[in-house]
Amino acid sequence: MSEVGLMLYPWDVVADGPERVVDEIASRGASRIEIATAYHSAEVIAPRRDAGVVTVAEANTLHLPVPAESFSDLRIPQSRIAEQHPDLYERLAEAASAAGLSLGGWAIAFHNSSLASEHPEAAIKSCFGDSFTHGLCPANPRARSYAVDLVEAVASSGYFDRLLVESLSYLLYSHGHPHELWGARLDATTRYLLSLCFCRYCTEAGASRGIDVEALRQEVAAQLSRSWNQDFPHGRDGDDGTELASLHYAWPELYAYMQMRMERVTALVTDVIAAAHKHGVLLDVSAAVWGRPAQMNWLEGVDVVETLRVADGFVLESYYPGAGEVAREIDHTLALRSLVDGNAADVNVALTLWQSLSRSRGDFRAKVETVAASGTQKLSLYNYGTATRATLDWVDDAVEIMGSQA
Repeated sequence: MSEVGLMLYPWDVVADGPERVVDEIASRGASRIEIATAYHSAEVIAPRRDAGVVTVAEANTLHLPVPAESFSDLRIPQSRIAEQHPDLYERLAEAASAAGLSLGGWAIAFHNSSLASEHPEAAIKSCFGDSFTHGLCPANPRARSYAVDLVEAVASSGYFDRLLVESLSYLLYSHGHPHELWGARLDATTRYLLSLCFCRYCTEAGASRGIDVEALRQEVAAQLSRSWNQDFPHGRDGDDGTELASLHYAWPELYAYMQMRMERVTALVTDVIAAAHKHGVLLDVSAAVWGRPAQMNWLEGVDVVETLRVADGFVLESYYPGAGEVAREIDHTLALRSLVDGNAADVNVALTLWQSLSRSRGDFRAKVETVAASGTQKLSLYNYGTATRATLDWVDDAVEIMGSQA
């Protein structure tokens, strides 16, 4: 049976009230709500309001109240929403239940600028020794414990049947929280090489697989320096990913290091799933957000096949302008899913309710028809608060199209 759900932020629930939010979503025939619990940062425009249109979200906080002892080491602070509206999620859960809607949670794991800045020893460390200020390293024991603690804290609340975890991977360089300035080429190859982590724990994991990690680090740095400083008088087109694939084929140590990264992420995903299952909550893993589309998820260390093997769901955030792009991502993911022996995770799709990515209602309908035709049963729409009055009506279309394929 198909499901259409709306993703939403807690500040929109505060503004509109849980009961009103649920009534609006239920009236459109949607069957599911997915609410953010731990989030990084955002400045959001809510176009349907007449006041309080712009919200600057409290960055890198947990909006769901959880016991202080939930975290064994690294911890995420409670937001003002959690402190001032401690019953918000409970009220939303009660309203959703009364309306017959299921309720899922949504948490951001390693995309946390506060934790990465305050604990550089737990952050991604480049070949040049620079610690990233926006992403924790999936191989770092403290970061791994934090991810497990976060998932268990949210799952144990008792409000959610499923939990979506995002950024449980090696985040790529170029985050956007400062004004990033670069005159050097930053394409698929250079961005990936700059994003490779050479922290103590990644180095040890690589060495345990027989990789000379120090030699690899030096060569990665040399490749970046050479590429950035090579003078091409008439310019140089950027890499679309094919050059990077060729590098992995020709450079065994780089390929082996990529495999190590995927193994570390998959092992962590398994631990996080166990933490959710302890509380009877299903665990959905988001495809890599920056290593898009799904066929490029390995850039962030996400092994799509292994994730489909162990997770309850795999969510494609197919935020693309065209139906063909959405179809390509879904089709490739289904091809990978067919390689899984036995039961494999459901492939779920998320689309935006944004006119910047669907120029017309017809364009949006085409993407939903693509999702439905693929056999995908779960569609999430992003999101309640940022939709205009016109694009919120697109929810009705999604419900109609997905329902016709049931």
